[in-house]
Amino acid sequence: MRAKPTFSAFLAIALGLATLTSKAVEPTLAPAGFTGLGVTPNARLLGWGQAGFVYDNSLPGIAASPSGHNFVGGFGLLPNMEATLRLATSDIHSNCFTGCGAARDLSAAGKVAIGIDAANRFHVGAGVVDVGGGATYFRSMYGVLTYHEGPLEASAGLARRSGAGIAGSKSPLHGVFGSAAWQPLPWVRGHVEYTDSNVWAGVRLFAPQQWLPEGWSAYVGSNHRLTETNLTKRSWITAGMSIPLYKVPSLPGQSKGPLPPLAGSQERLPAYEARTPSIPVESGPATAASQARPALPQAAPLEDRHLHELVAALHAKGFEDISVGRMPDRSIAVRANNATYNWNSADALGVALGTVARTLAPTRAGYRLVMTQRQIPLVAVTGQADCLLQWIQNTDPSCTAGELSTPGTGPLEMLHQDAAWAVRNAHRSRETLRVSLAPVLRTTIGTEFGAYDYSIGANIGFALPLWDGATVEYRHNVALAKSEDFEATRVFGNRRVRSGVERLAVVQTVRLPVEQWFPPRNPADVSRLGLGAITAQASVGRFGMDYDGVHGMLRWEPGQGLHRLTAQAGWFNNHEFGNARDQFGPKTAKPLLASYRYAVMPTRTYLEATAGQFMNNDRGFQLGMRQWFSDVAVSAYYKRTQFGDSPARNLLGVELSLPLGPRKDMSPGRLVQVTGTPRFAHSVETSFREDVAGNPLRIGHGLLPPTPSLDATFNSDRAGLTYFEDNTRRIRDAAR
Repeated sequence: MRAKPTFSAFLAIALGLATLTSKAVEPTLAPAGFTGLGVTPNARLLGWGQAGFVYDNSLPGIAASPSGHNFVGGFGLLPNMEATLRLATSDIHSNCFTGCGAARDLSAAGKVAIGIDAANRFHVGAGVVDVGGGATYFRSMYGVLTYHEGPLEASAGLARRSGAGIAGSKSPLHGVFGSAAWQPLPWVRGHVEYTDSNVWAGVRLFAPQQWLPEGWSAYVGSNHRLTETNLTKRSWITAGMSIPLYKVPSLPGQSKGPLPPLAGSQERLPAYEARTPSIPVESGPATAASQARPALPQAAPLEDRHLHELVAALHAKGFEDISVGRMPDRSIAVRANNATYNWNSADALGVALGTVARTLAPTRAGYRLVMTQRQIPLVAVTGQADCLLQWIQNTDPSCTAGELSTPGTGPLEMLHQDAAWAVRNAHRSRETLRVSLAPVLRTTIGTEFGAYDYSIGANIGFALPLWDGATVEYRHNVALAKSEDFEATRVFGNRRVRSGVERLAVVQTVRLPVEQWFPPRNPADVSRLGLGAITAQASVGRFGMDYDGVHGMLRWEPGQGLHRLTAQAGWFNNHEFGNARDQFGPKTAKPLLASYRYAVMPTRTYLEATAGQFMNNDRGFQLGMRQWFSDVAVSAYYKRTQFGDSPARNLLGVELSLPLGPRKDMSPGRLVQVTGTPRFAHSVETSFREDVAGNPLRIGHGLLPPTPSLDATFNSDRAGLTYFEDNTRRIRDAAR
C-alpha cells in the first residue's frame, strides 16, 4: 500500500534533527539546477565567484524512465544570484530519431536570494527551473524560506510546476515543500525533504579540506525515495564539486585591509599638497594647482647612465619600444609597450612602476610613465619615485606615490610634450615575431543527434608589428579530433574545425586626435568630453577561414571608463559559398553594429547591449551581463534576431572566458616571442519561447565578425580609470 506521509509528520522529523549538534551545513547543487538538497531548493546560493558542478545517475521528473544522466553546471554570478545550465539525457550517445530513451534536454535555471535578519540566519529566495524552448520537462517556479544555524538547516516553500511536460514528464517540485539537513561532522551531511506528498532522504560525504586546494569542495552522496512515486528511482548516486573562480571584490562596508592607494585623477593622498613635484597632469581637474607648485630638488643629479639603466631594467622585465627622457620640469619621461603581461595590463603597470621606483628612487626624481598596448597609450602614472617606492614597500608615503590617468581623462601623449629623449624606441617591437598557440573548440549540447558533440583543434598564430598600431597576422587552424556528428558529411559537418588559414590580415589601430580637429581645444573641456579616448581600428584580409573583406571599428570610453560606446561595420565575401560540405554563412556578409557597455564597479559587473545587423546578416539585439572574477569572466546573455522575413528567434546563453598559459609570457627576444592565450571563451546556448515542439538548435544567430577586437588592445575592455583604481592592490603586488 502506498504510504501517505503528511507535512506535519515531516516537520516532526525536522524538529527531531534540530535537537542534535553538528557543524555548519554546506550548500550543494541539486539535480534540478538549484542550490538545495536532493529534490527541493533552499534559499542559499552558490557562493559569489564559485563555480559548481554536479552529476546524478537519475532524472527526477521523468516518469517513463527516471534512469539516465543529469549534468548541472552553475555560477554564483552576483552576491544574490546564481545561474545554472542543465543537461538531462536518458542516453549519452544514441540518436534520438532512432531512439535515445525518454529525454534529452538542455535548459537553464536561476535563483535570487537575500538575507532578512541581522544575524544572517534567515534567507528568502525565488527561482525558476527549466527555462528553455518548447521541450519542457521539469519547469517549476518557487519561493523558499531557509533557516540555518550551525548544525541545522531547515527550509519551507511553495512551488508551482507548469503542467505536464514531454512524454508525461513533470517536475517533482510542486505545492508546499520542505526540507531539513544536519551536518554532525565537517565531512558528512544528512537530509530529508518533502514535496507533492513524497519524501526523500539523502546523505553527502565531503572531502577533507586538506585534500583540496583552498576554497574547493568535493562530495559524493546517495538519495533514497521513502514513498511510492515513479518520478524518481528508488535510489541514486550524486557527485559534485565547487571551485572558486577567483577572489571577489569587497562590497561597500567590507574592509579590504590597509592599503595606501595610488591617487587617481579625482583624488590625491593627504600629503600630496605638502610635497609634490611639479608634474602637470593635463587630464586631472587640479592641473593648475599642480603647475603652480615648485618641483622638489633631486637628491643627486640624473646622469644619462641612470636613464640607460632604466631602459635596461624595463627591457629585462619584458617591455619594448622603450623611450626615456627629461621633461622641462626635471621629471623623467618614460614610455614602454606591454607585450608580455597579457593576462592583465594591471600586472604590466605594476611591474613598470616597480622598475621605475627601484631605479629612480635614489635620485628622488619625479616620473611620468605612459604604458602602451600595441603602441597605443593605455594608462599613465605620474608622481615621485622615492614616494612610489615607499608605497610599494607598504610604508606611508611622504608625498604622492602616483596619479593615474587614462585616455578618457585626457590625451596621454600630452604628458610627454616637450620631452628631450635620451633613448627613443629602444628594443623595437617590429624586430620580434610573435608566436601563439590557442585551442579551438566547437560543441553542441543536448541535441537529438547527441548529448555532446565536439570538434577540437589548435590555432597557431604569427603576428609581426609593422609600425605604431599596425600588425600583420597569420593564423592557421589544425583539426585534432571530433565526434561523428562533426564529420564532413554529417549534420554539423560545416561547423567542424577545418585545417587551413583562419586569418591573414593587416590590422591598423590608431587613436583619433579628435581634440585637434574640433573645438573645444581647452584641456579641461577635452577631459570632460573624453576626446582622448576615441580609437579606430581597420582590418583587411581573410577572416574566419571563409571570409575575405574589410572591417572597421570605433571605440569611445570617456571619463573614468564607466561607459563605453562601440560601432563597427564590415563587408565580407564568402569564398566557400556554394560548397555544401564547407559552407557556413551567407555569400556576402555586411555586419553593422553598435554597442553600449556600463561598468558597475562595486561588483565588477559589465552590462552591455548590442544591436544591428550581425555577421550572418540577421538583424536584432543582444543583452548581456558579464561578471569579472579577476581575469575570469562569466557572462549570461539573451539575444533575439531574425533572418529576413523568417520568425525571430530567442536564445539564452552562458559564456565562460579565461586566460590560458602563464600569467607572464616569455619576454620578447631579438627574433621571436612565444605567448599563451590571453582570452579563451566558450559559450553554451539554448533556444526558448519557440512556437514549435522541442528545443530547435538555432546556429548562426547573433554572431560577431571574426575580426580582431579593440577590446583586446584595451585589456579585454578593462582599461578605464576606475578599473585601475580598483586594482591598486594588484598593481602594488606586481610592482614588488
